[in-house]
Amino acid sequence: MPRPHQTNAHDAHNTHVTHDYDSRPTRRVTSNTSHVSRHSDNDVRHHPNRPDHPTHAQSRAHRIMRTWAANLSQSPVYRRRLVTVLGAALAICVAVGGSVHYVWTVAVDESSQAAKQSQTATKSNDADTNNATKHATQVPQAQSLPTGTPTEIALNAIGKLDGAAQVSTTGFTLDPDTQVQLEDELNTFTNAGYEASFVIVDIKTGDALSSYAGIAHYSASAIKGPYVLALAETGAIDLKSAYLAETSDAGNTQYLIHQTISVSNNDTYFSLRLAYGTDAFAQWSQSAGVSVDVTDMSLGDFLNMSSADLARMWAKGYGYLFGSDGTTGSADGTTGSADGSDSQANSQSSPDNTTQEATDVDSAARQWLAGEFSNTLNSSIHMALGSQYSVYTKAGWINEAGLYSLNDAGIVRSSSGDYVLAVMTTAVNEYDMVSGLVSMLDTIHTDQMSA
Repeated sequence: MPRPHQTNAHDAHNTHVTHDYDSRPTRRVTSNTSHVSRHSDNDVRHHPNRPDHPTHAQSRAHRIMRTWAANLSQSPVYRRRLVTVLGAALAICVAVGGSVHYVWTVAVDESSQAAKQSQTATKSNDADTNNATKHATQVPQAQSLPTGTPTEIALNAIGKLDGAAQVSTTGFTLDPDTQVQLEDELNTFTNAGYEASFVIVDIKTGDALSSYAGIAHYSASAIKGPYVLALAETGAIDLKSAYLAETSDAGNTQYLIHQTISVSNNDTYFSLRLAYGTDAFAQWSQSAGVSVDVTDMSLGDFLNMSSADLARMWAKGYGYLFGSDGTTGSADGTTGSADGSDSQANSQSSPDNTTQEATDVDSAARQWLAGEFSNTLNSSIHMALGSQYSVYTKAGWINEAGLYSLNDAGIVRSSSGDYVLAVMTTAVNEYDMVSGLVSMLDTIHTDQMSA
């Protein structure tokens, strides 16, 4: 039987009895060579109020962990269950992670797409804003119309053109694409060995366009129209009497005018020249600022003149035929208008070109005279535009004795406004070529020159 353990004096000196937090006695041995002060930070004696003293919950957790570790080391079944649980937990984590990754990817993609759409929308809005700004910048300002009568406006504009330039404008700027097209059209004459010049002027806006307007060409019969207009406006002939034709002399004058204008009869023209001479013509031409000497007889009863001078004569004639505001009336029984709104109605003339709407004989006589110009022989302007508008022109052509001309000039009352046009060329018999140029000029007038 073993003897109970006895404590010797050395043990009694070196052994302290303390109580753990659960009141069970424990023994702590300290070295007899190292005496620690009871107030030292290294004093490890247990005290219930020390912060590093394990709590009841902590001790319980430790026991649970020891039990779990013992089961894990001793029980294969427990280990298999643990592996199963851990595998399931891992699978769940992988699944959750995949779902989170998918949701994140979709969210990022949607966010990226939304950002791209936002950027596209922003760019589109910026482009729309830029286009709107550009468009607003390009919208022409309301045009300030010149003052004066149609004749004064047209004459003033013609005087500003560069007569030596292939293309010259005043009152507006021809857009570059149109200028190239116009130059190509003019080059077709040059390439075929012909010369061409023209002047077109809107009688309301004063916008004018020309090509070689100061170059002289043989007038041929194109001069006959202005000559008759000069005799009528100056009173050299009594137009009212000629219109009424109540006497044989008046009837004869009416016949001479009709033949000279409508079918370009040389004999009747020479008769008028013989009867009335050049004084009235010179006075009338000078008032229009014409530079050519119309009394020059070196070419007989015809002239070498520029398209600018021919246009000036017709600008002067516009005021006489249609009044200072362009509304005196047309030659076919309807009241004319400066904006050409009656043009379709005007295209059908009555047999004698008179009107029942004229308020006096003088107006009726002018309308009758205008009607004589409404469908003249070999008019390239009428060929190009006569089916669309009312036109009042007189053509001239020749191909003999070294003289070559195909000219036309007059007044066009278009749907976009009235204008004066004079075209002079050496393109003998090339009516399609000249009519093509006329059509292009009408398009330019509609698009860029009208009010």
